[in-house]
Amino acid sequence: MKKILSIFCLALLLGACSDFLKEYSQDLSKVESYTDLDELLLGDAYLPVGRITIENWMFKRENSYFQTVHYMSDELLNFQLTDNGGYPGIQEEMFGWHTWQQDVGLNAEGNSRGAEDADWNIAYHSINTCNMILDAIDEQHAENEEQELEKNRIKGETHFLRALYYFTLVNLYGQPYSETNRTSPGVPLKTTSYVEDKEYTMNSVDEVYTQVLKDLDSADTCLVNTTIKNHPYRADITAVYLLKSRIYLYMQNWEKALEYAQKVMTKNKSLLDLNTLTTETGDVLTKSSPETIFSMGGHLLASSLIMKYGENSWGDWEALPSYTISDDLVAAFDEGENDLRTQYYIFKTTLGDDYYAPYADGWLFRKVRGWEYGYKEVSDNFLFRTAEAYLNAAEAAAYTGDEGTARNLLKELRDYRMIDSRPITESGESLVTLIRAERQRELCLEGHRWFDLRRYTVCEKYPYSKTITHYYTSFTWDGPEYTKSYVLQKNDPAYTLALPQEVRDFQNSLGPNNRPVRTNTDAPAASQSKAYNKGCEDGLNNYKY
Repeated sequence: MKKILSIFCLALLLGACSDFLKEYSQDLSKVESYTDLDELLLGDAYLPVGRITIENWMFKRENSYFQTVHYMSDELLNFQLTDNGGYPGIQEEMFGWHTWQQDVGLNAEGNSRGAEDADWNIAYHSINTCNMILDAIDEQHAENEEQELEKNRIKGETHFLRALYYFTLVNLYGQPYSETNRTSPGVPLKTTSYVEDKEYTMNSVDEVYTQVLKDLDSADTCLVNTTIKNHPYRADITAVYLLKSRIYLYMQNWEKALEYAQKVMTKNKSLLDLNTLTTETGDVLTKSSPETIFSMGGHLLASSLIMKYGENSWGDWEALPSYTISDDLVAAFDEGENDLRTQYYIFKTTLGDDYYAPYADGWLFRKVRGWEYGYKEVSDNFLFRTAEAYLNAAEAAAYTGDEGTARNLLKELRDYRMIDSRPITESGESLVTLIRAERQRELCLEGHRWFDLRRYTVCEKYPYSKTITHYYTSFTWDGPEYTKSYVLQKNDPAYTLALPQEVRDFQNSLGPNNRPVRTNTDAPAASQSKAYNKGCEDGLNNYKY
């Protein structure tokens, strides 16, 4: 049996429904060496692997964490003709997030509430584990230099994970980083393993970012000379550099963002050439891809979006998604078939079947093929790729006026994505707009877009915001009952989530829910896609229930 950390004080867990800030005791079995801490790190600080499986003809979802960020941006639109295609109940489950509700746990009718704190709980649970490991690691004996390096690796990975969790939390529950927002509430910081008898309050956005960078500096020091273990599922120095680059980009420290992106590319500049793929190629995002730097968790998104695709047991075609690729994202691929990502990241196909929905064209997610059930090699959120380093560096260089570097990096990335990669001639705001669009295309549905839209609203150079419309359809046994539309306005305060209801109920010192109430309007049937709507004009009259 695995040995668990021995700490003879009570540890603090931020989370657990009404048990927010509850005291609980870890298993007190003895830690005999640093290897015990490594086991604890892998088993309780890294996210568990998520997946969707079939058991006794029932779909089962395991370890579903940090899924909601995919549904809040402008990348997905719910399929309004049936709820019989993706993971069962996913549209209802994501309603509050997808439509930017004040209380994200409430259902569409407002008469029942689901948990809002799953991601909060796992993040703080993992942070707490990191705190305990960091308190104990320096006490462990190392007999030689090799073992000392192993201790440094464990310590470095732990600092990296704590930084990653706090960075994610502050970008969900705090306002986007800017000079104006630095002193605004972020999330509570806890970096010690012992219990503090006090009411917790919100640390500022600036305080959280300061802690994140402090952790990453420590991770940098610890991992710079260590051996990589189990790539890409354990963090290494390249992952540290990429996260630093991202954080400095969010902080609008362009010089540092460029510096660390270039450090990533010094370590690994490889890109997957889409020109070498074929239509028979499986998942594009894999652990063996030359671009993969780090992955944690699992990939539940793809199967949540579509699980029925292909010929059924009767030989009939069926493609029934829960969400399709939005018109916004499809339109971003403005070079059409010249952009190979329209085959391997998203793809156009025939949606519908002979029973639930009429046949028409629509767009689906393809980076990971969700209709092939089971384990996926990389995660749908905490995935680090070299492509991001190119984009971080290009954006930062453009902001600093080093447009030659920005254009060269963007051209190099596009050479691996396009059939015919045109020269990049844009400058000024047009260049920044191109880089942002390239980021939207390249990193689609990997957990970046919602955070990017947030930071663009406060960007000192070329601020940007847009209006986004989402829909929600209520289904009965007979089919769609009604469809409502919801609008996220430009610079909407709903870009910041309220703390989970369970957390606010238990610790009222953290403040109230100031997220605005979201209203709705009636929407026409099949309004989720102009292309699909056009294809359904005649078919809707013959809809089969």
